[in-house]
Amino acid sequence: MDLKLTDKVAIVTGTGSQIGFGRGIALVLAKEGCHIVSVDVDLKGAQQTADDVKKLGRQALAFKADITNRQEIDTVVKKALEEFKKIDILVNCAGRASGLRPFVTMTAEHWDIDINTNLKGTMNFTQAVLPHMLERQYGKIVNFSTHAAHQPTGLAGSTAYVAAKAGTVMFSKTLAGEVGANGININIIAPGPGNTNFHKASGNDPAMSKIVETLAQAGKTTTPEDIAQAVAFLVSDVSNKLSGQVLEVSAPSGPSRRVKEA
Repeated sequence: MDLKLTDKVAIVTGTGSQIGFGRGIALVLAKEGCHIVSVDVDLKGAQQTADDVKKLGRQALAFKADITNRQEIDTVVKKALEEFKKIDILVNCAGRASGLRPFVTMTAEHWDIDINTNLKGTMNFTQAVLPHMLERQYGKIVNFSTHAAHQPTGLAGSTAYVAAKAGTVMFSKTLAGEVGANGININIIAPGPGNTNFHKASGNDPAMSKIVETLAQAGKTTTPEDIAQAVAFLVSDVSNKLSGQVLEVSAPSGPSRRVKEA
């Protein structure tokens, strides 16, 4: 299927990890014809992804930016517009978790990590890009939730993280209704566990990393390719009738565990 993405310009956040969803999304969109703005707090990783995009024959820029820092985000958007003259697509893939622990032991710092990055960071980048999309009366935005936010009991030990991701869903749905008449589609991907650096980085719960590695060995994790193909569909004009929707992309079964008292 021709997704008609040739010469579209896409900003993708969270592209630094070379085994992550963000990198996978950037490369698949490039294969479909997009030029890529690669964004991560890890500039070296973001640049590597941009270099690999160029090897596919597309243009690419790499930027270091913390999505909780609005000034850095505004700089990325400004420079992207100077280079490409337009932004067609925004994929808010970057995320962070403070780690799994009982709610009673969570601190305000843990809440800030989960909420400021996953919810406010998504809002930051969306608000920075939206005026341009409104002016053009065109845009595709994909935000990220988590499979756990759509389960009856979430994921024990990740209350602030799952709350932030659930907030991202309702932010996206509400904004989709607000700007839908302006030719802008906003949808949500809810990935299942992936064998990426995301879980490895949540280092205060090595048991979770072990669970994910075991699932990966059994072929039951969500891969960057799985996520990237779903994103490519949602940012294409093939999906013009979809907005405010949550697309869960995960293996049939995922981890179930109890959180021990610290």
